[in-house]
Amino acid sequence: MTSTLIIGATGLLGSEMAKASARNGDSLHVLVRAATSANEARMRPLKELGATVHVGDLDDYDSLVRAVGKADRVISSVHVGSASEMTLVRAVKDVGVSRFVPSAGFGLDFAAAAPGTIAPLDIKRAVFDAVREADLPYTVIYTNGFFSTWVATLGDLTRFGSTPLPPDEVTLYGDGHVPATFVSEKDIAAVTMRALEDPNAVRREIRIARNRITQGAMIDLWRRVSGRAPRIVNMGADELEAMIAVAPGLGLLRAFWIRGETALETGTPEAGALYPELRFETIESAFVGMAGRGGGAG
Repeated sequence: MTSTLIIGATGLLGSEMAKASARNGDSLHVLVRAATSANEARMRPLKELGATVHVGDLDDYDSLVRAVGKADRVISSVHVGSASEMTLVRAVKDVGVSRFVPSAGFGLDFAAAAPGTIAPLDIKRAVFDAVREADLPYTVIYTNGFFSTWVATLGDLTRFGSTPLPPDEVTLYGDGHVPATFVSEKDIAAVTMRALEDPNAVRREIRIARNRITQGAMIDLWRRVSGRAPRIVNMGADELEAMIAVAPGLGLLRAFWIRGETALETGTPEAGALYPELRFETIESAFVGMAGRGGGAG
């Protein structure tokens, strides 16, 4: 039985990875922080999947070595907001695994955005550079926009975490006619599991470019599905640049809705073409589910 270690398994993406791994028949291992391991509500779903729990931290090399040493494959689904994942790269190299899926890929294809334009992406790029330098047997999955972050907010990243979602007021960036691509966390997990079984995906980058839609069309689709009409606040490119100067992480809004970088052809193989047997959730079906829950995605 193949053993798979998932780091970040209590998060939105990591929880889907854990479920997909269990469905795949893997021996499921998860690494969680000490505080998380003591949280019964957060740990219950993982225990129900039969996961073996390892307590550790991305900044604790020894704990990473212990956990990685129990696995054939390692998936990191944590948010790369710091250089902490560099420690994981070192642990994976020192222990040795058959495949490593770094969290660096979960987002925009590096080939689509120039270095220095999006601060979080530069951190991810540095992690991926370290993975390649270490000559690890990696598979990188570029996802572009997550449903939970982008579709649930109607394309307005600044609304993430607010209530209700989709929001009653949304900022429309630029002219609203620039396309972007989106995928559900469940489908990201499905692609990841399929790639892990694909020997041709070793040391390969794969891009998910499904659900191509403009922000204006996304808002219109939500109106039709839900019957709700969110208030629109328009923001031009210059005003957005002023926001990015204060909060560099909002450079993602520029990438999605001004430059259209998620919809660019980059030369990276596309998951739907590589694995045509996979079926991807649509934005409309996601909206139907959100409307059925009273309009909130949480």
